[in-house]
Amino acid sequence: MASLISLRSLAPSLPLFFFLFSFADDGRGIYLKHCASCHHEDRIGRTAPPLLPEFLGKKNDDYLVRVIKEGIPASSMPSFGFLSEKDVKKLIDFIRKPSPHLIYTLKDIENSYTKLEGNTKKLGIKDVKNLIVAVDRGSRKVSLIEESRVLDSFPFGNVHGGVKFSPGGRDFYVPARDGWIAHYSVEEGRLKEKIRACIYLRNIALSPSGNRLLASCVLPKSLLLMDKNLKPLKKIELEGRPGAVYELNKSGHFILTFRDKPYVALVNQEGDILYKRIDSPLEDFFIDPLERFIVGSSRKEGKLLVYELESLKKVFEREVPGLPHLFSASFWYTGGSFYFATRHIGSTKVSIWRMYDWELVKEIDTGGKGFFVRTNSKVPDLWIDNGGGEFILIDKKSLEVKRFKASEGGQATHVEFSADGRFAYVSVVGGKRGLYLYDPLSLEPLGKIPAEYPVGKYNFVNKSRSFDTVQLGYQVFMEKCWGCHHTTKEAFGPPFKWIAKHRNKAQIVSQMLNPEETAKLLGYDRNAMPKIALSPEEVEVLLSLIESLKGDEEDKHAKTE
Repeated sequence: MASLISLRSLAPSLPLFFFLFSFADDGRGIYLKHCASCHHEDRIGRTAPPLLPEFLGKKNDDYLVRVIKEGIPASSMPSFGFLSEKDVKKLIDFIRKPSPHLIYTLKDIENSYTKLEGNTKKLGIKDVKNLIVAVDRGSRKVSLIEESRVLDSFPFGNVHGGVKFSPGGRDFYVPARDGWIAHYSVEEGRLKEKIRACIYLRNIALSPSGNRLLASCVLPKSLLLMDKNLKPLKKIELEGRPGAVYELNKSGHFILTFRDKPYVALVNQEGDILYKRIDSPLEDFFIDPLERFIVGSSRKEGKLLVYELESLKKVFEREVPGLPHLFSASFWYTGGSFYFATRHIGSTKVSIWRMYDWELVKEIDTGGKGFFVRTNSKVPDLWIDNGGGEFILIDKKSLEVKRFKASEGGQATHVEFSADGRFAYVSVVGGKRGLYLYDPLSLEPLGKIPAEYPVGKYNFVNKSRSFDTVQLGYQVFMEKCWGCHHTTKEAFGPPFKWIAKHRNKAQIVSQMLNPEETAKLLGYDRNAMPKIALSPEEVEVLLSLIESLKGDEEDKHAKTE
C-alpha cells in the first residue's frame, strides 16, 4: 500500500519521466539532452544556429562529426567528445530530418513586437562619431563605449550580422541570429522595442534616410520590411537562400544576392522587389564605396567576380584558391589608387586588390587562420586577426608586415577603432579575457574593459557605409591637398569647411580640375592653386569629404549629449 501511495504521489511527473526515458537512446533524446538548450527544442535556433536540413545545406557527415566531437574554437560550440560514434550518428540522422515547425507568418512577427519600458538617461557622449557598440557573448550583453568609458549596457544575446546606426548616430539596431531585432535610442539612453523577424536571420540594412529597415532571413527564406520603430510593413517571400543585404546610399534602394541562385535583387522602400540575373550565385559580396560595382565571391566557380552595378555586366574575374571572406574586407587609398584587402575562408592568406582597374596586387601568408581585416582613415595599418594571441599589421603604403602580440594566453579575435583613430579595441577570449584598449600608432596599452567573452564591436563611423567615401576622401586630402589646406583651419589656402559653405558643387569640381580658369570666373586677380591630376574617383571622394564638413553635417554627426 505504501508503495502504491508513493507511485501515485509521483503521478504529475510520470509523463515527463516516460517521455525522456523513451527517447533517451534515440537521436531526438540525445538532441534534447545535449543540444536543445542552445539550438531550441524544435531545432529553430536559440543562442546557436538552427539545426535543420535547410541550414545544414551541403555540410557532409564527416564535417558534422568533427564539429560535434571537437567543437568550434573561438565560439560557444563546445566539444562533445564523450559521445559514442553510434550516438553521434543517431544525432546527425535526427538533425537531417525535416522539421514540422518552420511556419513563421507575418502574424507571428506582429505578435512578437514588444514595446520596452525603461527610464531615460543621459549617456554623456562627447562625440557620437567615436561611439562603440560592443557585444559580450559570455554575459549576453551589449555595451555602449566611448574611449575607455562604458556608458550603458543591456541584455541581448546571440547577436549576429552587425549593428546598424541611423543617420547622425541617434539610434542603432541590433540583430540576433534567432531573428530578434532590438532598437536602442542613444538620445534616450535605453532600449525602445524589439521584434522577431524570422527563425534564422542573416543580417539587416537601414535605408539612408533611417526610415526603413530590411531584414534578410534564411529561415523562412524571406525579407521583412519595417519602419524605424520596427513596426512590420511587408513580408517578402523569397525562392532562393539570401545572403547579406545592404543599403544603396545613392538610390535609397536595398540590394541582396542569393547563395543558391544566380540573381541580384533590388528592393525599394515600399518593398517592391526586382530580380536581375548574373552568371553565378554569390556566396558573399560587398558594394564598392562609390556604389559603382558589386564585388562577389563565387563558391561554384572558385572566383572573385566584379559586376558593374547599373548594368550588371561582368567587368572582372579571377580564380582564387580560397573563398574570399568579403564581408570582412577593408578599403583604403594610397599613392593614387584605391584598394581593398580580404581574408580567405579556411586559409592563412590575405589578398590585396586594386579597385577600379581591378587587379590582384599581392597575397600575404599570415601563418594563421583568421576572419577579419580592419582599419580606418586615421590608422596607418591593416589589422588582421590570426587565430592566436597576435595581430598581423600590414602597412597600407608599403605593404610591409609586422606582428603585434595583443594577448597573453588568449585568442585575439576582432579589432575595432574609434573614428578619430585614438583607440583600438581588441577582443581577447580565453586566458586573460576581456576588451583590451591600445593606441593604434604606438601600440601602447590604454586600458582594459572587463568582459566574459567579447566578440563583435561596431563604431558609428566605421560601420556606416555613408562614411566610406568620407574616409577615403580624407586619405586623398592628406596625400594631395594637405600641403595647402586644412579641413577646418586656415592654411595657405582656405579650409575645406569654408569651401563647403561658400562654393557649390560645380565650382568645387571646376576648381579641382581647372584652377586657373576657375579663379578668373570667381573674380580673383591671380590663381595660387596648382593643377593637380585627379581621377574621377578621387574627385568624388574629395567632394564627399567637403560635403561632410558643412555646418549642418557637423551638427548632424558630431555631438549628442
